Amino acid sequence: MLKLFPKSVIAFAVIASLAACDSGSNVAGSSPEIVASILGQFDTAKLATGQDVTPLAIPGSASQLLTPALPDYPKFVASGATRSQLSPDGKTLAVVTAGQNSLYLPTGSADIANSTQYIFIYDVSSGSPVKTQVIKQTNAYVSLAFKDNNTLYAGGGTDDAVYCYTKTGSSWAQSAKIALGHGSNGATGLGVNVRANAGSVALSTDGSTLVVANNYNDSITVIDTKTNTTRYEHDLRPYFTGNEGVAGGTGGTYPFAVVIKGNSMAYVTSARDREVVVVDISNPMVGKLIKRIPLDGNGQGMTFDAAQTRLFVAQDNADQVAVIDTSSNTVTIKIDARGPAAMFAGNKNTGAGTFAVTLSRDEKTLYAVNAGSNSIAVIPLTGTTAGTVSGLIPTAYDPRDITFSADGSRMFIVNGKSITGPNPLHLAGNTGSIAGSSAAVATAARASNQYQFQLEQSTLVSAPVPTAGDLMALTPRVAANNNYASAVDSDVAAMNFMKSKIKHVIYIVKENRTFDQVLGDLGNGSNGDPSLTQFGNDLTPNYHALAKKFVTLDNFTDPGDGSMDGWSWSMQGRVTNTETINQQLNYSAVTRGVSYDSEGTNRNVAVNWATTAQRDAVAGVANTTNYSTATAGAVGSTANMLPGTGNHTSTDAPFGIQKGYIFNAVLNAGMTVRNYGFLVNNIGSIGTITAPVSDPFTAGVVQVGALEPTLAPFTDVYFRGYDQAYPDMWRYAEWKREFDQFVGTGKLPSLSTVRISHDHMGSFAAALGGVNTPETQQADCDYATGKIVEAVANSIYAKDTIIVIVEDDVQDGPDHVDSHRAPAFIVGPYVKQGKVISTRYTQVNALRTIEDILGTQHINLNTAFARPMADVFDVTGSGAWTYTATASTVLKTTGLNLAQASGSPLRYAVGPNIKPKHSADYWQRVTAGMDFSQADQVDPAKFNQILWRGLTSSQPFKVKKGIKVDARVAKLD
Repeated sequence: MLKLFPKSVIAFAVIASLAACDSGSNVAGSSPEIVASILGQFDTAKLATGQDVTPLAIPGSASQLLTPALPDYPKFVASGATRSQLSPDGKTLAVVTAGQNSLYLPTGSADIANSTQYIFIYDVSSGSPVKTQVIKQTNAYVSLAFKDNNTLYAGGGTDDAVYCYTKTGSSWAQSAKIALGHGSNGATGLGVNVRANAGSVALSTDGSTLVVANNYNDSITVIDTKTNTTRYEHDLRPYFTGNEGVAGGTGGTYPFAVVIKGNSMAYVTSARDREVVVVDISNPMVGKLIKRIPLDGNGQGMTFDAAQTRLFVAQDNADQVAVIDTSSNTVTIKIDARGPAAMFAGNKNTGAGTFAVTLSRDEKTLYAVNAGSNSIAVIPLTGTTAGTVSGLIPTAYDPRDITFSADGSRMFIVNGKSITGPNPLHLAGNTGSIAGSSAAVATAARASNQYQFQLEQSTLVSAPVPTAGDLMALTPRVAANNNYASAVDSDVAAMNFMKSKIKHVIYIVKENRTFDQVLGDLGNGSNGDPSLTQFGNDLTPNYHALAKKFVTLDNFTDPGDGSMDGWSWSMQGRVTNTETINQQLNYSAVTRGVSYDSEGTNRNVAVNWATTAQRDAVAGVANTTNYSTATAGAVGSTANMLPGTGNHTSTDAPFGIQKGYIFNAVLNAGMTVRNYGFLVNNIGSIGTITAPVSDPFTAGVVQVGALEPTLAPFTDVYFRGYDQAYPDMWRYAEWKREFDQFVGTGKLPSLSTVRISHDHMGSFAAALGGVNTPETQQADCDYATGKIVEAVANSIYAKDTIIVIVEDDVQDGPDHVDSHRAPAFIVGPYVKQGKVISTRYTQVNALRTIEDILGTQHINLNTAFARPMADVFDVTGSGAWTYTATASTVLKTTGLNLAQASGSPLRYAVGPNIKPKHSADYWQRVTAGMDFSQADQVDPAKFNQILWRGLTSSQPFKVKKGIKVDARVAKLD
């Protein structure tokens, strides 16, 4: 087990570092006791990630919310702030958002006019930011640039345009919209069913040329600012004009940031291909590739020094700042941006998520924004410690940029997110235990604007630049916020015991439910609110039994906001910066054209496979989005559609690039893995309602193609992936078929990953096995989970197998504690029984627990420093346990052959026979036109509104005054 560092060691290391870099300060005379006493003095917010943030820890700091002051939504705060820029005269600060930023009218319909992005304008001439104006911009990305004090440019995201704003008097207004021309009637991006996405912009030294990075078209567009018209577009991929001319060559995809040296040389980070592309743009008609500079990580933000002889490049995954000599275009220095060297001595894990870089006004210090560790690294560029981190500054949640005042005395820090808190009014779809019969209830739930993304708030923190003495206290605060401490002795003892006893872990991931929504009615002393329970004991008897019989985890959170980052958190224990930003846009209530970049795809392309033939195979030869068909003629050659195997949402591990999944750690440790439904694409037929393929193995119908080559040899291709038309009990049957074989051979894999997803619900019209209502789908998921536990309990593996059960995220339900609080279960030998465990745990702790039980390396900084879930284990007991699954009586209304599937006497839950409140025809009618083919492709608020209306009970729910009923919903019966 990795030995970590106690806070006292970190404090001493920081003091030593600071003393070395600033011999003129009094830091060396300060004691670690003083440092320790400061740690608890700042207001702390606890994140669903397991980290803390102390946004006002900087002495003299102040924070303000990014509130656009919308007349109809006076309390609305924008999310997803990504970039800040200071005007040349130092008087104006601009901040742009690229967040979910969606609002719903009292009718429950999306408020399109207000569901926009925003540019906030602040007067900072007095030092403190004073908001003077808020500009609405339909779409945006990570992009702002001042041409002069009165002209501001911003990339328009999926508007496929660059916007120009001009200041007249004291007011800013749009003066130009420069179309970039990627398709007509809706811009076209390079991928499958995606739009263009205008990203970062940069101006030449003389201001006559502007370059925009076309993030979804793998190119840059060069613009004449005198006429605000485009000169030309230069494709950054190898095959195209002005480049190497190599078909299928890798490079230039997902261009993220751009800067211009002088008036002629553009530098562009390729986030996916881990390089900086240098392009000569001096020719007014065509660009010319100069060089590709390789990076260790995913290139993000950049900045020049004043002389433009050095280019500083932030890199996610590597947690580095690369320093590029612009005369030779080579990387000359690699700076570890995680923190002071002593803090991570011998620790090669990454995860700080270095995102942006900014120089102090005197250019003696570089500041690197670490979005993953909610900190800013302070890096001196002169003296004996040049190029190493001297200290860390704590920030609010998800810092994205830092800008300095004109005199260099103050810093302005932009933060993208916040804690969300409770969301009791977000009444999820497919529920029915608290709502009244009025359709106004469903409308009110949507109009409450308490969807998880809507509760995230961006902030602007302003503060004096910390002194070396300040850093002495701030650095250990960051360490404490991120749990950078030595392992607790009792945890080590417990996990060593478990490692000696347990040889197998079954990791089950389900979909989208909150703790209160499922387990709020437990009544066993856990912190639940029964008034918010929507899938109670009658529908989910196994979840209730597992929580009561073993441990009730009533303080377990999922860091992810939706499935896109939820699957990354549940498999990788962290997310990349670009995935975080893109998810905000993908989950908007209005179409922003950014794809679901997760679970093995970028832009809906299976990028983990290198060749078009391999990608077509996992897409399915009959798939209408077959990559050859989709890309023919679109990019000149199918080989140039996102060539190579780069994936901008995959994380690195100490043992490999893009090897940051929990299964990679197990395989790297020489153990075995079996995969059921993770990172797959459905390609096989499931038949029809009247003639379903309920047993794909016997029928010989392959169901899935593996999207991850490493996982492909270990994937059960007969176990269907995410598909709401397909019963989980059929998935259980396929898992059980193989499990019985492992019982016979004694070769159960070390780690089994199992996706059980019907608690997500949907696809009612096409649902097989008669599992075609919200109630039956919830009960189907519950029983399948219970049957897996029962199978293990009654097998030879009962003595040495732990089952870990989590949700991928909890976006679709209410909770009175926090919108990220999730139901989670630990089951098996040496798990405490009948106990409520309120220890603060997250998916990261669950992954750390798997690492410790199986004895693998840690996959990143988060799991390396997270505590294992030692409190759930009883190391003094016999390890004996049993479990028998029970089926909700609502499953009697389906066509599932439960008696055959059970393989043992079928037991129904005690109580009356439950029937769905509406028929499948009803659900087909009210959800017509919704896309349930992939996770989270349906507008969740609309889905919730319709389904809440359809699942009612006699218990009343108060509707806010003034809420009007959507006419479409009022007609539903």
